[in-house]
Amino acid sequence: DFQHVFGLDYSYQMLSECVASVNRQGEGNAPLSIIRGDAGYLPFEDGSFDAVHWGAAMHCVPDVEAAMAEVYRVLKPGGRLYATTFLRPFPDIVFRFFDVDEMESLARQAGFDGSLTVEGISVYGILRAIK
Repeated sequence: DFQHVFGLDYSYQMLSECVASVNRQGEGNAPLSIIRGDAGYLPFEDGSFDAVHWGAAMHCVPDVEAAMAEVYRVLKPGGRLYATTFLRPFPDIVFRFFDVDEMESLARQAGFDGSLTVEGISVYGILRAIK
């Protein structure tokens, strides 16, 4: 159970799809706030969240280093990050793709130095970290 869930994206289209999906599922009254925002500058106070799910989107963020630092900032001590993205061999044409070592390095640079695991499964990267 969640007290409240925040969904943040820069894309109006993705936010519209989120709202439509919530309504299709009959969850329109759920404790949910949908926010248009920049992952590199999260509009939340330090230590606001127990968990962050950064789903299949690390490759979409222009400044992933800033975004990872922001995730670290808004997590409470002991807060959890679960992030997924696509890995190389996708070419870095429109998006920046990663390898497993880069994902780990990004998390460590942001401050995640405790419990941190990164794994690659096919073309998917999965990062789990605890602040």
